[in-house]
Amino acid sequence: MTQICKKGPRFGVASRRSILKSGAAILSAAVLATTSVQAQEGTPKDGGTLRIAQTADIQPNNILAGRGGNNPFRHNVFDSLTVLDSETGQPRGVLATDWSSSDDGLTFTVQIRDDVTFHSGRPMTAEDVVYTLEQVAVPTNSSQMKPLVDEWISIEATGDYEVTITSETPIAPRVFDVFQLAVIVDRETFGGLQDGSEVIGTGPFEFDSWSPGASVRMTRNEDYWDDPAHLEAVEINVINDSTAMANALRGRVDMVLDLTPRDQVMFQGDPNIEIFNSPGGQFFPLGIDVTAEPFDNKALRQAIGYAIDRERIIDQVMSGAGEAASVWWRSNETGSTDEINSYYSYDPDRARALIAEAGAEGTTVPINVIGYGSVPAIYEIVQNNLRDVGLVPQGQILETAAFDQRQTAGDLGASFMQIHGLQGFSAATLVDALPALRTNNPSKFDPPRYEELKLALQSAQGEEAYAAALQELANFMLDEAFSHVLIKAQPIGAKRVEVQDLEFDNTGFLHLADTWLDD
Repeated sequence: MTQICKKGPRFGVASRRSILKSGAAILSAAVLATTSVQAQEGTPKDGGTLRIAQTADIQPNNILAGRGGNNPFRHNVFDSLTVLDSETGQPRGVLATDWSSSDDGLTFTVQIRDDVTFHSGRPMTAEDVVYTLEQVAVPTNSSQMKPLVDEWISIEATGDYEVTITSETPIAPRVFDVFQLAVIVDRETFGGLQDGSEVIGTGPFEFDSWSPGASVRMTRNEDYWDDPAHLEAVEINVINDSTAMANALRGRVDMVLDLTPRDQVMFQGDPNIEIFNSPGGQFFPLGIDVTAEPFDNKALRQAIGYAIDRERIIDQVMSGAGEAASVWWRSNETGSTDEINSYYSYDPDRARALIAEAGAEGTTVPINVIGYGSVPAIYEIVQNNLRDVGLVPQGQILETAAFDQRQTAGDLGASFMQIHGLQGFSAATLVDALPALRTNNPSKFDPPRYEELKLALQSAQGEEAYAAALQELANFMLDEAFSHVLIKAQPIGAKRVEVQDLEFDNTGFLHLADTWLDD
């Protein structure tokens, strides 16, 4: 077996501030640390309630999926086996202490902590890890990591605190992407997550109460396996209107998440408020159903890509904080080029010519828009761009949970505007994880050639082979124009200066075990 991780300090107050090193084989040696917002000198204070506001409600029934509303909740009530470091992208242990891979990569073994209990008081064992990973593969749990787990042959408890995974394809390093989302659930109360009646994890906070659509309360887990959290409680307030949410920072709450760039302007010059960007970032794609007439015509789909003024979106919606993009992964992903990254630059004349070629002048373009964060504001520019080239957009704003339900079912209509936050993962994972790209995507784009090229990328060995595979896949996807990335942007948040030591992992999930209030 090839050893790829050594047991290190606990992932808690002490270990979050420790420098952990991991090396050899699959992982390159790297310094691991989470991103911390304004880490303060001195001794943190215990006590107090952190009040957070966000526009989306939590979704306990989708705890194994990436959902924006679950950001301040999932990694605080629950723990994962590993997290991806926000600076290096490398995994570090939380509930996992060691892991190793066979020489051929087809067997992966992970050791877990033996001193962890669920909030119910029941000890956590390997059986809970097996149960959780099996649930990732259940369609109704909506995990974006389902396609990866579907490739595995077996998931077995090979000891009280050891789990072994086997597969016909190499398991690591994509297994750490699975671990990032697969927070460990209590197999005895998992059904209670469907309606929020029982939300039992192992994390530093316990789930106290939930008023759907209004608020959530979490309280400190005094029996946490690591040092208890500093905060006594955390309250999450759901305020659907982004401007009203921002205004709540004036007195009702201590921190707001997913602030729109437009609303952050109100805090300029305020010494009591700090604006911050969390890592991970978000992609804003516009998807098209390739089976719906007249969008089954590739020329029309390409025209839509050229019609969008991405720089205007960045300037007017994101206040200059964003990146024009054409692809669904990091711009510096191995194999990406400037030509690929900016494939669909703004060219309204070319868009009109392609529309004429498709015989689609005056075509109605129905667009379902997720009512979350900056997406509705981006739609305002998109609809103006489409009108300018001779199309007739008809937008409908959908509440987040309703949009997610339709997205999971693959039924978002002829075109749709999404937001994806699973950034920080590799392109090899994203093509099977992002709802816009995976099998049964709402664009209904699934030709055999697409699957062949994805598999070639996921099987590539070495940087040169990976780069070549990525370029071939990217050019194919861009030419087919079934999903247009509009921009990439880091999420914006704001907090009162009293809030200290916020921590985020590589995909932007919030970890509050070390956070404290300097009242």
